[in-house]
Amino acid sequence: MLPDADRPETLPGDTQHEREADAFAAEFLTPSDSILPELPGRVDLRRLAELQQVWGVSVDSLLYRCREIWLLSDQSAGRAWRRLAELRHQPGFATESVNRYPGEQPVMLRQAFELAAKEQTGLTVPDLAHELGWSVSRNEELLGLVHRRPVLRLVL
Repeated sequence: MLPDADRPETLPGDTQHEREADAFAAEFLTPSDSILPELPGRVDLRRLAELQQVWGVSVDSLLYRCREIWLLSDQSAGRAWRRLAELRHQPGFATESVNRYPGEQPVMLRQAFELAAKEQTGLTVPDLAHELGWSVSRNEELLGLVHRRPVLRLVL
Protein backbone atom coordinates (compact mmCIF):
# COMPACT_ATOMS: atom_id res chain seq x y z
CA MET A 1 0.00 0.00 0.00
CA LEU A 2 1.21 3.51 -0.84
CA PRO A 3 2.06 5.92 1.97
CA ASP A 4 -0.53 8.69 2.40
CA ALA A 5 1.77 11.29 0.78
CA ASP A 6 2.12 9.15 -2.39
CA ARG A 7 -1.54 8.14 -2.66
CA PRO A 8 -3.58 10.14 -5.17
CA GLU A 9 -6.31 12.32 -3.71
CA THR A 10 -8.95 10.65 -5.86
CA LEU A 11 -9.05 7.56 -8.00
CA PRO A 12 -9.61 7.53 -11.77
CA GLY A 13 -13.32 7.50 -12.58
CA ASP A 14 -14.12 9.37 -9.38
CA THR A 15 -17.18 11.60 -9.76
CA GLN A 16 -15.16 14.62 -8.62
CA HIS A 17 -12.65 14.00 -11.43
CA GLU A 18 -15.51 13.67 -13.90
CA ARG A 19 -17.07 16.97 -12.79
CA GLU A 20 -13.73 18.77 -13.02
CA ALA A 21 -13.06 17.31 -16.48
CA ASP A 22 -16.55 18.32 -17.66
CA ALA A 23 -16.09 21.85 -16.32
CA PHE A 24 -12.69 22.17 -18.01
CA ALA A 25 -14.02 20.88 -21.34
CA ALA A 26 -17.04 23.20 -21.21
CA GLU A 27 -14.90 26.26 -20.51
CA PHE A 28 -12.36 25.22 -23.15
CA LEU A 29 -14.91 24.59 -25.92
CA THR A 30 -17.41 27.31 -25.00
CA PRO A 31 -15.71 29.99 -22.89
CA SER A 32 -18.37 31.61 -20.72
CA ASP A 33 -17.26 35.18 -21.50
CA SER A 34 -17.58 34.52 -25.24
CA ILE A 35 -20.68 32.35 -25.41
CA LEU A 36 -22.83 33.97 -22.72
CA PRO A 37 -24.02 36.85 -24.95
CA GLU A 38 -25.07 34.34 -27.63
CA LEU A 39 -26.98 31.87 -25.46
CA PRO A 40 -30.75 32.25 -25.18
CA GLY A 41 -32.16 33.23 -21.79
CA ARG A 42 -34.80 30.50 -22.05
CA VAL A 43 -35.01 27.13 -23.77
CA ASP A 44 -34.80 27.75 -27.52
CA LEU A 45 -33.75 24.58 -29.32
CA ARG A 46 -33.72 26.32 -32.70
CA ARG A 47 -31.25 28.92 -31.44
CA LEU A 48 -29.12 26.21 -29.82
CA ALA A 49 -29.08 24.31 -33.15
CA GLU A 50 -27.79 27.48 -34.83
CA LEU A 51 -25.12 27.89 -32.17
CA GLN A 52 -24.17 24.24 -32.60
CA GLN A 53 -23.03 25.04 -36.13
CA VAL A 54 -21.09 28.10 -34.99
CA TRP A 55 -19.36 26.58 -31.98
CA GLY A 56 -19.01 22.99 -33.19
CA VAL A 57 -20.51 21.43 -30.07
CA SER A 58 -23.72 19.46 -29.57
CA VAL A 59 -27.06 20.95 -28.57
CA ASP A 60 -26.84 18.77 -25.45
CA SER A 61 -23.54 20.42 -24.58
CA LEU A 62 -25.02 23.88 -25.11
CA LEU A 63 -28.00 23.00 -22.89
CA TYR A 64 -25.59 21.79 -20.23
CA ARG A 65 -23.64 25.04 -20.56
CA CYS A 66 -26.86 27.09 -20.17
CA ARG A 67 -27.62 25.21 -16.96
CA GLU A 68 -24.04 25.45 -15.75
CA ILE A 69 -23.94 29.25 -16.04
CA TRP A 70 -27.42 29.60 -14.53
CA LEU A 71 -29.32 30.68 -17.63
CA LEU A 72 -31.57 27.64 -17.10
CA SER A 73 -32.73 25.96 -13.94
CA ASP A 74 -32.18 22.23 -13.48
CA GLN A 75 -35.89 21.70 -14.13
CA SER A 76 -35.91 23.72 -17.36
CA ALA A 77 -32.80 21.98 -18.64
CA GLY A 78 -34.31 18.59 -17.77
CA ARG A 79 -37.49 19.41 -19.70
CA ALA A 80 -35.38 20.57 -22.65
CA TRP A 81 -33.35 17.33 -22.70
CA ARG A 82 -36.58 15.29 -22.58
CA ARG A 83 -38.03 17.34 -25.45
CA LEU A 84 -34.82 16.90 -27.44
CA ALA A 85 -34.96 13.12 -26.85
CA GLU A 86 -38.58 13.08 -28.08
CA LEU A 87 -37.63 15.03 -31.19
CA ARG A 88 -34.79 12.64 -31.99
CA HIS A 89 -37.26 9.75 -32.22
CA GLN A 90 -39.50 11.54 -34.71
CA PRO A 91 -39.15 10.83 -38.42
CA GLY A 92 -37.30 13.48 -40.35
CA PHE A 93 -35.39 14.81 -37.35
CA ALA A 94 -31.79 15.34 -38.42
CA THR A 95 -29.23 13.71 -36.18
CA GLU A 96 -26.66 16.03 -34.70
CA SER A 97 -23.38 16.23 -36.47
CA VAL A 98 -20.54 18.68 -36.31
CA ASN A 99 -19.27 17.50 -39.71
CA ARG A 100 -20.52 20.72 -41.29
CA TYR A 101 -18.55 22.79 -38.76
CA PRO A 102 -15.50 23.88 -40.72
CA GLY A 103 -13.23 24.17 -37.71
CA GLU A 104 -10.47 26.69 -37.50
CA GLN A 105 -8.52 27.55 -40.61
CA PRO A 106 -4.74 27.73 -40.09
CA VAL A 107 -3.81 31.23 -41.24
CA MET A 108 -0.09 30.96 -40.56
CA LEU A 109 0.30 27.87 -42.76
CA ARG A 110 -1.04 29.79 -45.75
CA GLN A 111 1.18 32.79 -44.95
CA ALA A 112 4.22 30.51 -44.65
CA PHE A 113 3.35 28.83 -47.95
CA GLU A 114 2.94 32.19 -49.72
CA LEU A 115 6.26 33.40 -48.32
CA ALA A 116 8.00 30.18 -49.34
CA ALA A 117 6.43 30.36 -52.79
CA LYS A 118 7.89 33.87 -53.23
CA GLU A 119 11.33 32.87 -51.93
CA GLN A 120 11.49 29.52 -53.71
CA THR A 121 10.37 30.20 -57.24
CA GLY A 122 8.08 27.50 -58.47
CA LEU A 123 6.93 26.05 -55.13
CA THR A 124 3.53 24.51 -55.71
CA VAL A 125 0.83 22.91 -53.61
CA PRO A 126 1.79 19.45 -54.93
CA ASP A 127 5.42 20.13 -53.89
CA LEU A 128 4.25 21.07 -50.40
CA ALA A 129 1.98 18.01 -50.27
CA HIS A 130 4.89 15.76 -51.18
CA GLU A 131 7.14 17.44 -48.59
CA LEU A 132 4.55 17.09 -45.81
CA GLY A 133 3.36 13.66 -46.85
CA TRP A 134 -0.24 14.86 -47.20
CA SER A 135 -2.59 14.66 -50.14
CA VAL A 136 -2.86 17.64 -52.46
CA SER A 137 -6.54 18.05 -51.60
CA ARG A 138 -5.75 18.10 -47.85
CA ASN A 139 -3.11 20.78 -48.46
CA GLU A 140 -5.55 22.84 -50.49
CA GLU A 141 -8.11 22.50 -47.70
CA LEU A 142 -5.66 23.60 -45.00
CA LEU A 143 -4.36 26.45 -47.12
CA GLY A 144 -7.91 27.66 -47.70
CA LEU A 145 -7.60 27.41 -51.45
CA VAL A 146 -10.89 27.32 -53.31
CA HIS A 147 -11.27 24.63 -55.92
CA ARG A 148 -11.92 26.58 -59.06
CA ARG A 149 -13.37 25.06 -62.13
CA PRO A 150 -11.86 26.18 -65.41
CA VAL A 151 -13.70 28.96 -67.18
CA LEU A 152 -14.77 27.98 -70.65
CA ARG A 153 -14.46 30.65 -73.30
CA LEU A 154 -15.60 30.56 -76.85
CA VAL A 155 -12.73 31.44 -79.16
CA LEU A 156 -13.68 32.48 -82.70
